[in-house]
Amino acid sequence: MDFLQAGQFEPVGKEVEPDERKRLALGSALPSSAEGIRYRVFRNALGQILLDPVKSVPAYEAWIYENPARYESIMKGIAEAKSGKVVTIDLFNKSED
Repeated sequence: MDFLQAGQFEPVGKEVEPDERKRLALGSALPSSAEGIRYRVFRNALGQILLDPVKSVPAYEAWIYENPARYESIMKGIAEAKSGKVVTIDLFNKSED
């Protein structure tokens, strides 16, 4: 079976049978960290089904991911902050001359 080549697919658990509503219980096939993960479903000409795990992003955060340069800039800022490269600006205690 070509689709079982190393690095592509591997069997997980036992065979399952759809219920009357064509649902499958995936059980141990799903990772324990599956919370918040949705799956895109693909089917090929052989009828094989592939589940591709994805995480949805709220619309108000999508602007970050829509522009690779913007995303990279934000990630750079986070990395700089983690490494201690920060400047504190006290705007509320500024004395006027």
